[in-house]
Amino acid sequence: MPDILVHLQNIASGATVRPFSEASSNWAFRRCPYTKGRYAIGLRHDGVAGGAEFEVAIGTTKVVQRGDMSAGGTDGVMPTPDGTTSAPFHVFDADFNDEIDLVVFETGAVATTDVMINASVVPLIP
Repeated sequence: MPDILVHLQNIASGATVRPFSEASSNWAFRRCPYTKGRYAIGLRHDGVAGGAEFEVAIGTTKVVQRGDMSAGGTDGVMPTPDGTTSAPFHVFDADFNDEIDLVVFETGAVATTDVMINASVVPLIP
């Protein structure tokens, strides 16, 4: 299962970040390598409620509408589907070569927001 853990630190106030496509992480599986793949993305930030938002698209199709990200995380502690560090995981399917575009918006008007991301893809049809 090709996973990626991304830790975005000190996102600038009002910034928009694309963590899967920027040089710091550049996830090799942001384009679906399978005939059909199932993606799961969990996100959490360490600020107060409303401090960060996100959306996910495949091309021009939104698979997760822009909305609040789970708050109250600990800097550097990655979200998990279960347990004490759990956060909602958003699951969706993609076809071969579809590009997954995760966009993070810093909305807390501070320059210290940290975002932790746990993402994976598994083949439904190899």
